[in-house]
Amino acid sequence: MDTLTSPAFHGRGYVQNGQGIAADFIARQFARMGLKPVKDDYFQPFAFNVNSFPDSIGVRIDGTVLQPGVDYLVHPASGRAEGRYDLVHLTPADLFSSERKAMTMGVVTGKAACLHWPATSNADSLKRFAALEQELMHYGPVVKVNAGKLTWSVSQEAEPFPLVEVSANMISDSSAVIDLHVRNRMLARNPARNVLGMVKGKGKGWVIVSAHYDHLGRMGPDALFPGANDNASGVAMLLSLAEWFTTHKPKQNILFVAFAGEEAGLVGSEWCAVDRPIDLAKVKLMVNLDILGTGDDGVMVVNATAQPKHYDRLVALNTKGGFVKEVRSRGPACNSDHCPFVQRGVPALFLYTLGGAAHYHDVLDTGASLSLTEFADIHALLRAFIGTIK
Repeated sequence: MDTLTSPAFHGRGYVQNGQGIAADFIARQFARMGLKPVKDDYFQPFAFNVNSFPDSIGVRIDGTVLQPGVDYLVHPASGRAEGRYDLVHLTPADLFSSERKAMTMGVVTGKAACLHWPATSNADSLKRFAALEQELMHYGPVVKVNAGKLTWSVSQEAEPFPLVEVSANMISDSSAVIDLHVRNRMLARNPARNVLGMVKGKGKGWVIVSAHYDHLGRMGPDALFPGANDNASGVAMLLSLAEWFTTHKPKQNILFVAFAGEEAGLVGSEWCAVDRPIDLAKVKLMVNLDILGTGDDGVMVVNATAQPKHYDRLVALNTKGGFVKEVRSRGPACNSDHCPFVQRGVPALFLYTLGGAAHYHDVLDTGASLSLTEFADIHALLRAFIGTIK
């Protein structure tokens, strides 16, 4: 995990080939352990578009220099902006009627729209805010005041102008100007690779064990997103399990898959589910591992209600072995790489840990922030569970 989150891996993203460095590292681990490639080598190549930010980004508000990743983030679909812009402060009242919105768009052209949205968790309101933000990014730079946590992501598209999300303590409704230096680079047909290795078992069926290795990378050279919990921890678990099963023969064949492109929208797992390195009809179960860096409060199992027999056996093994505090159950959710396989009829469970550090998609998701409290116990539970799947 420390290796995967080191600066040399560039956040396993799209700046300085972080994703490629990580893929090569994982393939070397598979070879060292003795996993067999499914085809000629360990890689399953594909490509997709992604917006990136390789150059330094600069933001100043009324002369105060803001720190990237701490005081602000640029929206992952941001375009370019260079220079000083007057701030036009807007509230929903300025945009929610068609007449006012038309006038507002005229006012903000050539300036920077500064959005003061009310705090809400209402899905419809959030969707409406997001649509307005995207529309405004066609007229000029957009500044969004964030009173909560700064959380970054990945986009396969780019708008003409940037949106800069600024911590509330760095801006007010009296702020007058913003200086921007934002340059994006759209990577068309960005090359990526899933990494696959297999262990032959006693039977003819298959178990898939998966974890995505990609993360957000860098927002310019100064903001690194290490992605320790999400998902270097899951890759570390996958590699640990792979090493175990190379010397402890399982009942079924096991395909270990480290997916690329998860943060861009499950791109790698979708590709794998279509390209089908093995016969999906022979898969007994897929076990997807994502966010496994803590475990103080146990583990959550997504899709458990759709796979009650597998879930009940996992709970029984935990009860007998006393591995983790609790094995909780959730219904189906398309929130990680199991989803494209479930949509094609493959039985799957997705596990993540509960409790402890809550850093997610930010610059603070480092190895030092993780307790790894139950890593060894979860490893023991999973190897008992996976190794005996009939």
